Amino acid sequence: MANKGQQQGPPGGRRLGDEWLDWSGKAEENVDSGKRIFLGFATIVMVLISLLSLFAWWLITPRLNMIHPYLSLVVGLLILGFVLALGIWFALMLLSIIIGKDLAFYFGKKKYSLTFLVPIVINLGRRFGISRDRISSSFIKVSNALIRAARRRIRGNKLMILLPRCLQKANRQEILLLAERNDCEVYTVSGGEAARVKIAEIRPTGIIAVACERDLVTGIEDVVSKIPVIAIPNVRPEGPCKNTYTNVSEIEEAIKIFLKK
Repeated sequence: MANKGQQQGPPGGRRLGDEWLDWSGKAEENVDSGKRIFLGFATIVMVLISLLSLFAWWLITPRLNMIHPYLSLVVGLLILGFVLALGIWFALMLLSIIIGKDLAFYFGKKKYSLTFLVPIVINLGRRFGISRDRISSSFIKVSNALIRAARRRIRGNKLMILLPRCLQKANRQEILLLAERNDCEVYTVSGGEAARVKIAEIRPTGIIAVACERDLVTGIEDVVSKIPVIAIPNVRPEGPCKNTYTNVSEIEEAIKIFLKK
């Protein structure tokens, strides 16, 4: 059953109407981006990691040979194995997104997301004039595609919908009605820290989160290795944290993905 009144806002959380430090004060440009932006830069990063690993081995080979004639060979094989494993894992992630079927094996805890690449890709993208929010939008689509590919069904009473406080009232009411029809819990939170507290308290098996791209990416990085998250960016016609709204049909689609309806 939808919870219509619960809000969380610990000290230090962003308050309703707070603005991003780098916001110009004007209505935002469209930051919606396709998956290709993040995947393209992620591919470049993976290639660079591989080349740097091999280059590092080449640099230390003379010193390794001084220690033992076979040491450089052993280290080289280990590095080559790492590069191949990383490349195969990344290729399987890409195939999972393309064909919509989960092919990726576990790499530590990173199965559903490429979160460890996000900070590097954001920094690289900025050098090419692509904003953090556009890359974040692209990453969210990639992450959502991996969740869909996993085809993980959860129980309805363990599906949590997280909403920001800045959502328009009429929009919120639509979401509450949708959640009630599907026996999902809805919680309104003031920011990322409040969301983490609520997730730890409720311990859901699936999350649908509505927020700005920045909060969504941070949330995905925090929990997606343990709990599948479908992230839905809000629309901000008056700028960050003011009178935002979201497409209810996207939330309905996310519910169907998790509940296999």
